[in-house]
Amino acid sequence: MTIWIVVANATLARFFSAAPLNANAALIELEDKVHPSSRLHGRDLETDPPSRVFDSQGHGRHAVEPSTDIKEQQAEAFALELSNYLEEMRSANRYDKLYLIASPHFLGLLRGHFRQGVTDLLAETVDKDLTRHSVEEIRAHLPDFM
Repeated sequence: MTIWIVVANATLARFFSAAPLNANAALIELEDKVHPSSRLHGRDLETDPPSRVFDSQGHGRHAVEPSTDIKEQQAEAFALELSNYLEEMRSANRYDKLYLIASPHFLGLLRGHFRQGVTDLLAETVDKDLTRHSVEEIRAHLPDFM
């Protein structure tokens, strides 16, 4: 049985593996996926300045905000990318059990994209952003016996 642990937020995903049924098994880092667009400021992602509209009375005008925040769109795109990757790896039998540690908002985005096959292998989720923590700190948030 192959166990994968994914630690993610809207800009970074770290992939680990661990030996099953081994008390406090060490995590082995497999790879990282970075989403550079999510690291940019919203103003750096936008190509055009916001549209302006005039008030129906008076001389005031103001910017029209886009209906969806550009940073949110980038987070959504990365969640979809990771979800597709996890589905692809599941189909290739690269893991049999999945633990997911992600920042609360990003965890919700990921869950919204998971296919049933990935959901079936999901053993546990932790809603914390541990992407910049040490392997030992990440391991402390997982069960002793996975």
